Amino acid sequence: MSNIEEERAVAEIQQHLASLALEAPKPDIVLLPEVAVPLGFISRLRRIASQMNCIIIGGLDFDPVPGSSPVAARNRAAVIIPNRWGTRHSSKATIRYVGKTYSSHEEEQMLLGLGYEFRSVPEIWLFEAGSFGRFAVVVCFDLLDLERVATYRLNIHHLFVLSYNKDIHTFDHAAEALSRMIYCNIIICNTGSFGGSIGVSPYKRPEKRIIYRHSGAKLSTSQVIDLPIKSLHEAQTDTWPLGKAREFKALPPGAKGTATHVVSTEVIAD
Repeated sequence: MSNIEEERAVAEIQQHLASLALEAPKPDIVLLPEVAVPLGFISRLRRIASQMNCIIIGGLDFDPVPGSSPVAARNRAAVIIPNRWGTRHSSKATIRYVGKTYSSHEEEQMLLGLGYEFRSVPEIWLFEAGSFGRFAVVVCFDLLDLERVATYRLNIHHLFVLSYNKDIHTFDHAAEALSRMIYCNIIICNTGSFGGSIGVSPYKRPEKRIIYRHSGAKLSTSQVIDLPIKSLHEAQTDTWPLGKAREFKALPPGAKGTATHVVSTEVIAD
């Protein structure tokens, strides 16, 4: 980012976070889009996460890889976790970084034009959040990575997607399809420049399935939404109470009796 872009981004993020801090109850997790957070703002964002006592997951500006030859840059998300998140007031926060594995063609060409190669980060993280469920974070194009989808399948309750994406309709359709295949809530946080943020859960009734949708370009907005956890977990594990009407779609094919696996689990709640 240029200095002017960075100042504008910081002011906009602070404005939205200040507004969210006044919500009652305050949000437990806040998402910021891909490449939205200036690198110099990370330490301040860490303090804000502690003060709000909420997890902040933000897409960072492109990050040059120290000592790389040829010169390379990463596209990463910061997952900022207060030390007493979900329980009581926090005094500090820890940061975990989730890197992007696959770049889009447009992104790769843009970086080459600036003299950088795209540096892939071939990692998959699952975060254990106690009573809030298990979640994963992906950066934009990685949403369409089938290996990643197979890893997440029935292993997470929430998939948070940070995006800077013009092709919003493709991601809308992918979110609804993958919420059934992975069987989880999927939240895509796209830049307000293009719109296209959406929240989907595998509910049976179509009018409940889309929890949130933001359409329209050049709109700066923030929204607090509620996600199902306990009821979704019961549907995932086929432990739905007898006699209670089922709210969610049927489990994906082959789900029953299928062994699952977990990669790089991070415990985040006391």
